[in-house]
Amino acid sequence: MSHAIRRTASVAAAGGLILSAGLLGALPASAQVDAKGPSYTIVYETQLSGSAADRGVEAAEAPQAFKAAYAGSPVTIDVCDDQGTTTGNIDCEHQAVADHAAAYVVTQASEDQSLVDASNIPVVGVANDSSPQSFDVSAQQGLFAGMAVALQKKGCKRIGQVIDEGGESYGDQVAKAVKWQSVTDAYIPLTAPDLSPDIATLVQAHVQCVDMAMLPTQIPQALTAIKQAKLSVPIALPGVILTPSVISSLGSLGNGLVEIISTPPANSPAATAVAKKMHAVNKGIKVDDASLDSWAIAKIIQDGAANVHGAVTNASLLAGLNKLRSADTDGLLPPLSMKPQSNPAALRDFDTYVESAILKDGQQTQPSGFFNIAPQISTALTNG
Repeated sequence: MSHAIRRTASVAAAGGLILSAGLLGALPASAQVDAKGPSYTIVYETQLSGSAADRGVEAAEAPQAFKAAYAGSPVTIDVCDDQGTTTGNIDCEHQAVADHAAAYVVTQASEDQSLVDASNIPVVGVANDSSPQSFDVSAQQGLFAGMAVALQKKGCKRIGQVIDEGGESYGDQVAKAVKWQSVTDAYIPLTAPDLSPDIATLVQAHVQCVDMAMLPTQIPQALTAIKQAKLSVPIALPGVILTPSVISSLGSLGNGLVEIISTPPANSPAATAVAKKMHAVNKGIKVDDASLDSWAIAKIIQDGAANVHGAVTNASLLAGLNKLRSADTDGLLPPLSMKPQSNPAALRDFDTYVESAILKDGQQTQPSGFFNIAPQISTALTNG
């Protein structure tokens, strides 16, 4: 599922729809039922413009895939471009309130959702893990704990971390998810011209593996520095960062990377079957983690709506989603049940499954199959 690892919070001039405070309370979502099924509105927040450094983790194929899942349906999908800014994020929430949306989809990390929460609109995707309106089905928490588990399975005991400054919380998750003999951190400035000194620190610590969480534009720079340092160890990344354009830019540098993914590889039977459905609607959709994640989110919302008798509103859909057990995602995810977790920090985290794959010649190979890392996620998110 598609989820940005770190976003630069540039504040642009306020624009878009600004609502009066009186409109921010709970509002009924307008809906009607016809022969084709229920009609309702979903607002899908994403970044389609703005800083090129941030753009590209999801790109356009994810909302296209989401729309394809609703082809032939009377459901309205409003794609809101937040431009990679805090202001844009808030504007998209205002749009959801103004549209009387029945659901709000977010596929990027660390987004505000307070306004849609106040309007009792369910948030599906990379939602926060504490709000009662949240349905975090992104496996976002699992991507980092999953890197720790996958690397430990390879026998690693001393890990090095190459992470953008500002992503310390992600590094903490990897460090805490399992027990390590040592953890050596290299937090990289976004504009660092040379990563050699940081990689030298990892070499001196005799790390046995490396995990990375960086802007896509920095990945080739980091891998080049690792290669020049002759640090030949397993390297893991959240697969969602490795978009087709990033993989293409890496060339042979990408061979052997351990990807932690939340949906099956694009050449798996489940993904191939979904790709066929996507392309029947729009042949231009690229099949990758982001588009597959969005398809899965759409199917979960559809399952929730199927639990509603009558009009699909924000309130009725919230109830319908909470009732879901073994939600269907066309095989892209294990069956998910919306049962809150015991750890308050992961209360509304409903997807605790990931798998690993090895990148070779631009393809995901050797998929591990899904493994449940709920205990490691709980440990990773525990304070102290």
